[in-house]
Amino acid sequence: MRKKFIAGAAVLALLMNAPQVSADDDVVIFGGEFEDEAAPAPKKVEKPAVKKELPPPAVKPAQPKPESIKPQEKPSSEPEIVKPQEEEPPVESFRSVDRPFARPTNIHGGQEQVEEPIVNSSPANEAQPARRYFPAENSAPPSTGLRTLKQRFLKLAVDDTYIYYLDKKSVQWKKIPYLASEYMADVWVRMIERNPTRLDNDMAAYGAENFRAEVALAREQGYQYSPEDLKVLRSQAYVLEHYYLRPKTNQIQFLCELEVFGRPQNAINERAYDYKNWENLVPGSIESVIYDATLKIIGKSKANERSHMTFIDMLDEYARIALN
Repeated sequence: MRKKFIAGAAVLALLMNAPQVSADDDVVIFGGEFEDEAAPAPKKVEKPAVKKELPPPAVKPAQPKPESIKPQEKPSSEPEIVKPQEEEPPVESFRSVDRPFARPTNIHGGQEQVEEPIVNSSPANEAQPARRYFPAENSAPPSTGLRTLKQRFLKLAVDDTYIYYLDKKSVQWKKIPYLASEYMADVWVRMIERNPTRLDNDMAAYGAENFRAEVALAREQGYQYSPEDLKVLRSQAYVLEHYYLRPKTNQIQFLCELEVFGRPQNAINERAYDYKNWENLVPGSIESVIYDATLKIIGKSKANERSHMTFIDMLDEYARIALN
């Protein structure tokens, strides 16, 4: 009990001796200047709300104001004279104009006729066709005032490889050696392949140039070839065969065969005439077809000596009148 009293007295004495501080006094804290200043808290930024823009209101087009209606004037009895307006001369410009050239105006019978302008039918940006060395086979000869030559090449026969043409210009009738009263036909046959092989550019250009030169030469002389002859001449690669035909005995004699491109060479090697080289015709052979077709064209009338006699020869033979 006594101990509790002493402890209470001690606590009371401490409270009595402690300094009294009021709430109104300023409290100063030393050492505050060395403390870090606290950073202010970041302010929260609020995003503005998105405003939806409405389309502008449609504006009605302004309507034209109605014009005031003027009263019509009464037509006067006198006609009104209107002076023609003088046209100003066009100002010449040296600026180039990209347009086709127009031909001059022609006047016939007091009427003005203007021809159409010349337009280039093949511009540079248009795709050009493939190069052709020869004209189309089915193209007809132009109607130019030139005289058409008689057909030179006549078709004789056809097999699986060649087409056979008779060169009618080269047909000759010759007297058979050692026989005074009998003649034989000397003929050349041109053979053209039905399916020719494709030529390279150099050979094709050479053949085309040779073909054009032959056609141009005929034109200079006032002639032109028939469409059939142009078709044959266009094929510059061909084979030539030389035959003798003997109508009296129905025999044929082969002399030579030449492979030609363009024009043939005149110096050739061929068999000389020999009586032993006459061949009898085999029915159905290509030689028999050539023989029959050729004689059908040239005939057999000149196979004897009488058909080759002149008027003077006939007077000497039958009238016994010698004019030589």
